[in-house]
This record gives sequence, C-alpha cells and structure tokens, in this order.
Amino acid sequence: MITPEGDAMPAFSCLANPAPLRVAMLLLVSLGCGAVPVLARQPSTAAAQVAVTGTVTDTSGAALPDATVEVLLNGRTVAIATTGGDGRYRLDLAPATAHQLRVQREGFAEERIALQTGSGPGTRDIALRIATLSDTVVVTASRTPETLAATTASVTAFDAQGIAALGSRSVADVVQMAPGLHVESNGREGAVTSLFSRGGESDYNLVLIDGVRVNASGGQFDFSRVSGGEIERVEVVRGAQSSLYGSDAIGSVVHIFTRRTQPFDRPQLLGSLEGGTFNTWRGGLRLVGGGRQRVDYQAGIAYRGSDGAFEDILPDRDRYDQPSFDGGLGLRIGNGAMLRTGLRVSNARGRGLGPISYGSRETGTSYETKDRSWHLDFTQPVAARFTHTATVAYFRSESVSADKIADQPYFVYAVLEGTPGEIFPQSPRLVRLVDQATFNALRSGSQPPGAGRFLATTPFGAEFGDFPFTSRTQFRRPAVKYQADFTWRPNQVLTGGYEFERETDPLNAAFLVEDHAYFAQQQIKWRNRWFVTLGGRLDHNTRFGNSFSPKLSFGGFLLPATSGPISSVKVFSNIGRGIKNPTFFELYGSSFVDGNPNLHPERARTIDVGTELSLDDQRWLGRVAYFDNRFRDQVAFKSTGFSLDGLPDYLNIDGSRARGLELEGGLQRPWRGFSAGGWYSLVDTKVVSSVSTSEQFQPGQPLLRRPKHSAMVRLSYVRGRGSVNFQMRYVGQRHDAAFLGLFAVPSARFPNGRSVDITVNPAHTLLGIGGDVRIGDDLTVYLRIDNLTDTAYESALGYPGLPRAIVLGGRFSVGR
Repeated sequence: MITPEGDAMPAFSCLANPAPLRVAMLLLVSLGCGAVPVLARQPSTAAAQVAVTGTVTDTSGAALPDATVEVLLNGRTVAIATTGGDGRYRLDLAPATAHQLRVQREGFAEERIALQTGSGPGTRDIALRIATLSDTVVVTASRTPETLAATTASVTAFDAQGIAALGSRSVADVVQMAPGLHVESNGREGAVTSLFSRGGESDYNLVLIDGVRVNASGGQFDFSRVSGGEIERVEVVRGAQSSLYGSDAIGSVVHIFTRRTQPFDRPQLLGSLEGGTFNTWRGGLRLVGGGRQRVDYQAGIAYRGSDGAFEDILPDRDRYDQPSFDGGLGLRIGNGAMLRTGLRVSNARGRGLGPISYGSRETGTSYETKDRSWHLDFTQPVAARFTHTATVAYFRSESVSADKIADQPYFVYAVLEGTPGEIFPQSPRLVRLVDQATFNALRSGSQPPGAGRFLATTPFGAEFGDFPFTSRTQFRRPAVKYQADFTWRPNQVLTGGYEFERETDPLNAAFLVEDHAYFAQQQIKWRNRWFVTLGGRLDHNTRFGNSFSPKLSFGGFLLPATSGPISSVKVFSNIGRGIKNPTFFELYGSSFVDGNPNLHPERARTIDVGTELSLDDQRWLGRVAYFDNRFRDQVAFKSTGFSLDGLPDYLNIDGSRARGLELEGGLQRPWRGFSAGGWYSLVDTKVVSSVSTSEQFQPGQPLLRRPKHSAMVRLSYVRGRGSVNFQMRYVGQRHDAAFLGLFAVPSARFPNGRSVDITVNPAHTLLGIGGDVRIGDDLTVYLRIDNLTDTAYESALGYPGLPRAIVLGGRFSVGR
C-alpha cells in the first residue's frame, strides 16, 4: 500500500531564477523541470519490486495485529502496510535501495529501523516497546518530522482525542492547556481572545494553519476565530523560533492541523452536534477517504453559535455565529512525489461590547471577520537522501467593526483599596462598585468606606459614552516557500530553504512590505541519544532591512529509557533570537493617533533549560524548565494629544523581561483506567523602561494580564464504553488596567484628589467535568459542565468570564 507522509512539508523541484510574484508560473515551471524527469526515471512496473515480509511483536514475542509499518525514503512515506491478526505484514519495495521502516501501534513506542533491500525477497521482524508520551511525532519544532523524545525544544502537542475530551469551543481552549501560556478574552464565546506565551506580548505568537501563516500585520491574531470543530491536531512550540519562521515567532509557534486522511482509507462520514446553555449550538459534518491508493480527500463544514451569557443585562441581543469550511485533496504521483492542496474559509459575526462589569450597555454595535487561506504543496524525493518541498500559499482577511448608535454616557462609582502608584499588588484594587446615592453617602462621611479604602469616580465631563463609526481592515499575504532536506549521514539532516512573502492592505496603497528569507538548519543525532540543532535565518525586508535570527538547541539522555524506579533522564537547552515587525496601525496610525513609519522591528532573546525524567518503568513522566526572555526595541504608545498633529505616537523603547519555571507531570500509561496530568507555571515579568506616563507601565511593574502563578490538573477514568473527565484550572492574581480614567475624590489621604485606575485582577479557579458513553462503534454521547461551581471572575478587568454552562451532544461516524 502506498501513502503520502501525513505531516510532510510541500516542495518545488527547481527554483532557478525564482519570480515570487508570478506564483502560478513558478509552480508550473517547477513541476515541469523537476517532477517529470524524475518520475520518468522511477520504476513503473511491479515486476521491478521485491517483497519484504515480517512479523511485529511485543518484547515478550506476542504478535501485534493492526500495527502500521511505513517505508520512509529520506523521511517521506513511500509505502505502508498494516499487520494482520498474526502480526505479519508485506511490502513491495524497489530493489537495492536504502529505506527506513517506521512501525507504530497504539500503546507502543514508535520503532525506526534501517532496511537495505536486496535483489530478491527479504524478511524483517520487529519488536515494539511500551510507549511513552515522548514518542509523539511533531513537525513544528524543526520543520521536519521527529519524535518528542528526540526534540530538545519546549513542545506540547494535542491530538484529536484530547481535543474532543477538552470540549474545545475554539483553538484558545486548546492552547491554554499548555504550560507557560495564558489566554485572555473579553468574556463571551467569540470575544476577542489573546495569547501570552512565557510573558511575551499577545502579538508574539506565529500561527500556522496547515503550514499557512495566518497572522495579520505585525503578528496580531484572534484565537477565538478557529473553532474546535475544524481542529485535528495542535502543536505549540515555546520560545523564539524566528530562525525557522521569521517575524512574529518570538514567543511561540502555534501550528493548527485540520483533518488529513490516507489513500487507503475507506470513505467515511463524520459528524457531531451539541447544544447547551445560552442557546449555544455547535456541530459539523465531514467527508473523508481515499481512493486507488493514490488519492486522499476530506471536506467539512463546522458551525458554532451562541446568544452570549449576559443577555439579561444587555439591551441588545448578544448573538455570535461562525460557519466555516475546510477541505483538502492529496494526489500521489509516481513512486514518491505528492501534490496536495487545501482551502479554509471562515466567517464570524458578533457584537462589540464594552466593559459591561462597569456599566457599559452599548447598543448598535457589530463586528464581522472573514478569513481565507489556501495552499498548494508539492513534495518529491529526488534520491534516497534528498527530498525537496515547496508551497504556494495565500492568506487574506477582512473585518468590519461598527457602532451605529450613540449611547447615553454613564459614570463609574467605586470603592478602592491599595496605594496609587505602588508596584503591583500593592496598587489599587476594586472593593465594590456602588450607585450614585451610595457614593454620595460615603463621600459625605455618613457611611465611611472603611480603613485603608478610598472613593473614586469618573470625573465630570469625562463620563463614558460612544459615537457612531465604521472601521474596516483588509489584509493580503501571498507566499512562496521552498525547503530541501539532505540526509548526509544516518540521522544527520541538513535543511535549507527560501521564503517570500508580500503583505498589502487594499485600503492603503502605501502599505506594501515584501520579505525575502533564507534559512538553514543542521540536525545532529549521536547514537540516537544526544541531539543538537543549529540554525539561522536571514530576512531581507523591503521596509525594515536585514536581520539575522540564530538558534541553538542541545540535549539528550543522561539515562536512556530502561526499566526501574528511575527509567530515563533527559536534559535540554535552547537559545534563540527573534524579531517581530510593527503592526499596520503602529506604522500608519488611525483616525485618532499618528503612526510612525520609521519604527524598526521588536527583538527578543530567549533561553530555556530543563530536565525530563520518567519513573516506575516509564509509567510517570515529570518535566521542569526554566526560561529567561529579554524583549528589546518594543513599540510603546506615547500620546501627543488627541488631534492628528503629525507627531508619532509610537516609539521603540528598551522594553521588558520575563523569567519563570514550568513544571509538568502525569501518567504516561493509564493505571486501572485512570489517567492524570497537570502543570504549574511561574511567570515573573517586569517593565524595564517606558515612555508612558501611566502608573501601570512604569519600570518595575509587571506586564499587564500575565499571571505570575497558574496551574492546571486533569483527571480521567475509563471503564468499558464510558469515561469521566475532570479538569481544574487556577489563574493567579495579575496586574491589569481597567482603563477607566478614574479620579480619587479629595480626602485626608488625598487632599487634592488624584488620578487612579483599577489595576489588580483577583485570582480564580475554574472546575469542569464531563463524561461520554460509546453506543456501538459509531456513536458517542457526551455531557459536559464548564465552570462547575459558577465562579464569578473577570478574564480582563471589566469583562466577566462565562458562568456555568451545560452542554449535551454526540459524535457519530458512518462507513467505517
């Protein structure tokens, strides 16, 4: 049987004299000058092949049915077989050729074995060991397939089964399960959602969907815009990765994979439907399969919609809807080349709400986004040790934000405690909000606010209101990528490539940025025990000039996997430098602020070191990592006034730093049906320099909305056809800003009054529980309760988090 590599990067054959803007012509020339001649040299008849047979067993010698045996040629799959009930397999391969066998079966460690075929039939038996978590294959850390055991980067991977157990509404629900990452949103489903990785800014995360970069200008990305129904797998790599991926990849790389099948898969219809609290509905339908051992396909639609959780206090209906489509087609050409294309379309529409916890009741608002991404990949093994890949990709996004009604202004009356101007957490925090009558009584002294407390309100004339407006954004990014992988010795892989991107804004002809990048990476493995990766990338940007981003990773096993109380010890370390280009608004401004076209990219230096060990015959896995990040040339806002005076409101400054620890642990194999895992993160951030006059951004203050302490625990129990899952997530108190512009009223403590803001966001703990039951082999029914204790909290100050929500649903398949 023959199949493409599931996670392989795409490729072109020849790129002599590339013309990046002529994308279609480049692809045709590439196929013409590379694919046809090579395919002509490949064997075309089965008579030229030899049979390789064998048996797959466990270490005790028992046969293992349903094991997958793949044949790799320079890391790319060229043939595949599945073992029968007796553990036996058969492969028909080219004679006198060096291959590699990759053998996999659920519950067992992946095994890779070198195989040199002769001129006649051969035999190769294989024994599999019990699996560990680190045997998962990932591609994002090095742009080549490798197991977590051989990866020294800080990587977390989530598969389809784990994502389904999480009950994920969007990709934000998935990534917040990784240590060192914190997600903040404006509360409801579909609200703008940001990710902070190891203390970095929210636009320090490069996001890929099936290899296509989907960030907006300057790294901005809303993590609520990819629904859970679209996701098959997610890989998160923490730390600076600009040596491979360029701008924006200085905090993390988040790679989202949609569904992919194999040519030998039978046609199958997959679906899900769930409904719950707040008139919430989510579901999807997907067709997957393969044909003639050369074609695989998938196409699916997904939908989610909700009335929102706060309609009882809002004057307008708070509805959010998001339909989406993604599809893919793969075609095997000859005996190794692969052509693959994919398309994703997503539309989302909701409302834009202000800080409703403080009294905002906006009406007439709307927020709509449209995202489109497409890619065409070509992969070709030219020789036993050389494979090249290429991609033509395109991403476009549009958004319209509007407010059609001018609402009545409102005031905020608050009782605060703490000290204005002090370093968090001694800075002001909200005790309670009061109405005007209560506020006046407290101010008169008839009802003192309490020891250490003081009153604050919106200054007269600065009350909160809004005005009608319509704001539109458009963004386009065509891209061409080429990558070559040369295995010059067993397990020694040299990678090099070229990338071109062109960013434009159809609404602003002045915005045109082109980037030409060249990257190289060497992976060295010694005795399959020690691992070194050294790489670098040179970016030539038409607006920002040249920049070089290097990275070095090193690690290995002090104690290789074995049996015993301490069954393995692994160490790892990474150091990298990265860049992030300014956003469109920072360069060009808006109707309210002046941009600065002379800004240069923000820069980061990140370091992490750690160790990983397994215990009790590899049943338990523990991991600890220390990181130290330094951010320089950060873009800061310094207002020159409300009028457009031509003076730039954005400047490059020295920046900030972040240090911390990540601790992870869990069962690698279920014990009597129980599984467990969890992590704790300490993220200590600090402003190094600032041009802001705001007390929240002075040197020594922590960075906004990044908790110092956070933790997560997950437990599950499986018995027969049923399972139960429990989840607890703790988010510690964090430095925040309500941006209310409050004023402390004159008192003995503040004789002349003073400006003040709410800056402390209290800690909270969220519990979730769920269960599912399989009814036959093709239907699973599940129940999930989020925020089990109905905890009241604010994700960002002023924006309440979701109350308790109950969801009932089912997943089904037809044709398996």
